Amino acid sequence: MSDLVQRFDSGEIQLPIMQRDYVWRSKKVVELLDSLYRGWPIGSFYVWQTTSDHPVKAKGGTSLPARKMDGFYGFLLDGQQRLTSLSLAIRSSANGSLSERAFFDLENERFYLGAMKKTLAKRIEADDPLIIPLSEIIPTSREEHAATLKRIEQVIAGVRSQQKLGKNNRNEAIYRERLHKLANLFQRRALCEEFPDEDEENAFQLFRRLNKGGTSLSAGDVEAARLASAATKKIVGPMRAVASEREMRSLGINFIFLVRCLVTVHRGNCSFSKLPKNWAEDTGEVEASWRSTERAIRATVDFVRSEIGWTTRRWLPSTNALIPVVYLLAKSGKSSLKAKDAEYVRRYLLISGLRSLFRGASETTVNGFVNAIAKANGDQAKSCRMLFERIPNNRLFKIRKEDVRSAAGLYSPLMQVYLAFLCANDAKSWPSGRLLRHVLYENLQADPLAVHHIFPKQYMQQLDVPVDRLNTAANYAILSQADNAELGDRDPFDVWRSLKQNQRECASQQLFFVGREDLLRKEAFEEFIDYRAEKMAEKLNSYLGLGAG
Repeated sequence: MSDLVQRFDSGEIQLPIMQRDYVWRSKKVVELLDSLYRGWPIGSFYVWQTTSDHPVKAKGGTSLPARKMDGFYGFLLDGQQRLTSLSLAIRSSANGSLSERAFFDLENERFYLGAMKKTLAKRIEADDPLIIPLSEIIPTSREEHAATLKRIEQVIAGVRSQQKLGKNNRNEAIYRERLHKLANLFQRRALCEEFPDEDEENAFQLFRRLNKGGTSLSAGDVEAARLASAATKKIVGPMRAVASEREMRSLGINFIFLVRCLVTVHRGNCSFSKLPKNWAEDTGEVEASWRSTERAIRATVDFVRSEIGWTTRRWLPSTNALIPVVYLLAKSGKSSLKAKDAEYVRRYLLISGLRSLFRGASETTVNGFVNAIAKANGDQAKSCRMLFERIPNNRLFKIRKEDVRSAAGLYSPLMQVYLAFLCANDAKSWPSGRLLRHVLYENLQADPLAVHHIFPKQYMQQLDVPVDRLNTAANYAILSQADNAELGDRDPFDVWRSLKQNQRECASQQLFFVGREDLLRKEAFEEFIDYRAEKMAEKLNSYLGLGAG
């Protein structure tokens, strides 16, 4: 295993561009390390050997040029998640991030990644001798074995100096045994099969078959791999670069989504299941389609973020709902939506999200909207109108008061629409008075917004009010994380009385009343919920144009 990791790190084994992104979470990495520690099998690795060089993708944020070994280039077809995890786990603090580096809890005999727990991160920062970085104990070459033995003794000495070996140093032998076991983590023989073949299509087929296990390949994964192995492989790098952009990642837009958009724009149909194998053979046409697709995706993402207020995946109802919009913009040749066109698209996204039109298997649903747009022959105004009119009439019914009361999810479709309504009306968080639209752009790595219980759960549970009666959209407001923390679990009536006039105006934008602060008394809870559910339904229906005719 040590030799395999060294070959991977040195560039002798590369990731072919057909490979998917590294997706393993901390728990999977820890389980892999624990399996090695216990001496359990971790599966085989398959390396494609060819005398020809091929495009590669970066490994764990870095990329080295491919190197030949015994006259062959090596490309990993199966085992990427495992081998990348091991490579990242043993990086030092100088070239690895805390969230990817692995540590061994000597006392509890457990593995962790550095950012899994705040308490662990603090112990690492404090140089706790019982928390061992794998980079300092696992040798990266045979020549370092003597140095590793010395390091084991240094660890024992450090633990002893801080009197953490137990009474009369009773744990010394146990810790030394664990450290030797840890140092030999990569010494077991890895099952690695070589696949010498000059035909790239054969390598692709083997990749597809091998990856039916583990994190299985979807139809989208297969087509992404095929795209990478086709003559159009030179567009795969730019596509992956787009997928890695912060704004894209924050909305859950990944490489497979980009491939589906490209297929839709190129063929007028989003389905992977009926896609011919040679769909990407005409390189000039596919590359032109990608240029149109990229421009349309960027315009769509900008519209969703700036015009609706959906900046993170938890607020976006469905990425699939974006595909018809991408197709519309690509075929119209325009990069923005104005006036009535924007209104049609906005209502389409909001109502399709509210009614969960794209939930589950949605290829047929997406194609229904795409086909409607295709009939407009590139006329943007007509396309936008036909996009909206494709929503079934039986999904255009009004939101009822009961619907608001029964919407319990903090990020339910109704709350996603509610956020868009607040942004459209320049609502502000309170007590800070900051525009929610401005708060949205504070942090794309984490959601800067919080769903706040107007009648807080902890406060109301002291009054024996069941949680299910508190978890309703009628009791939710959307605030900045900072304002939510400041209000905490306080009595809402006390909060209202503490607000200044301008802060009350901000709160009234979401409470939907002026001069009715009596509704915030605890004994008026049910009356408040009923009143606000009715007002919220009324406001959202007007915003969406539901039941207007």
